[in-house]
Amino acid sequence: MTNPVLGPQPAGIPLPHPGRFSAPYWEAAKEGRLTYQRCPKCGNLPRKPGKLCGSCLEGELEWHDSTGRGRLYSWTVVWRPQHPAFTVPYAPVVMAVEEGWWLMTSAIGCRPSDLEDGMELQVEFHPAGGDIWLPYARPAGSPSESRGE
Repeated sequence: MTNPVLGPQPAGIPLPHPGRFSAPYWEAAKEGRLTYQRCPKCGNLPRKPGKLCGSCLEGELEWHDSTGRGRLYSWTVVWRPQHPAFTVPYAPVVMAVEEGWWLMTSAIGCRPSDLEDGMELQVEFHPAGGDIWLPYARPAGSPSESRGE
C-alpha cells in the first residue's frame, strides 16, 4: 500500500485541550463551522485565539465564520508517526484560507501523490474523540464525508 487514499485519524489520537480563548473555535467546530478571529479596529488576524489584538491592543477580538475554502501552500507525508495512535500515512498541510489566514491541518480524500502546490481545498470536520471535532482539508470538488456521518 504505497499510495493509499488519505483519511481522517481514528479516535484515540492526542487531543487539544480547549482553553478560555479557544473555546469558541472548538464549539463552532462541533457544528461544522471553521472560525477565526479578526480585530474590528485594525483588521489584524491573530495567529492564535486571544483577548487583545497584538497589533493595536484593541480589547475585543471578533469571531467570524470562514468559507473553509483555500489553497494548498505546503505539505509533507508522514510514514513514521510521532505517536502510535496515528494511522499512517497522513499528510499535514498548510492551507492558505480565503480570508487571509493560515490553517495547519491534514489532507484527506486524495492520495499523497495527488497533492500539489496551489490545489483548491475545502475544510470539513470529523470527530476525534470526546467533544473534539478536527478540521481536515479535502480537495475541492471531491466527494465529502463531512461531519464523519
